[in-house]
Amino acid sequence: MSETELIKLLGAIAGLAAFVWRLFDEFGSYLRISVKAESPKNGWVTILTTIDNKGNRPKNLSYACLLLGPESEPPLDSARFVAKEIGYKGDLRYTNHIGNLHSEEPVYADGRVLVPLRFFYSENIQIGDETVTYRTPIDAHQLKPGVPYSGRLLVFPKRRLHRTTQDCFLTDEGG
Repeated sequence: MSETELIKLLGAIAGLAAFVWRLFDEFGSYLRISVKAESPKNGWVTILTTIDNKGNRPKNLSYACLLLGPESEPPLDSARFVAKEIGYKGDLRYTNHIGNLHSEEPVYADGRVLVPLRFFYSENIQIGDETVTYRTPIDAHQLKPGVPYSGRLLVFPKRRLHRTTQDCFLTDEGG
């Protein structure tokens, strides 16, 4: 094999590897998600949630929600307070079960909060190659004063594993 043919072969292998990697990235990549909590102000906490699709293929969401609970508390324990408040009797052994806690409005339950984010799964039929954000207001008077809180964004894509990320904030001592 001549040197020119070897270079062509190596170029073809590199091109094939790049093509396979791009296919994997296109069909295998998840949505990128983030959440950012702002400090309480005038009795309100605002939480910015972001879903970003870097791929070219649109992604469908079946559900998205924001779950707030004390930072020291596991998310399933926070979800159980909400489940009791809405009368949910189903299973809550794993975080993917939180996707079954549906409500039309935010649910406040003993210092925990579940906010359905319909903007992501109802108003946006699919998340295309875009970045979609939504800022959620939370009534800080419904939270326990002086407690560090965790705000978790949970996203449940159709036919994919759920994803979650979190940020924390400290409530005011006075509520």
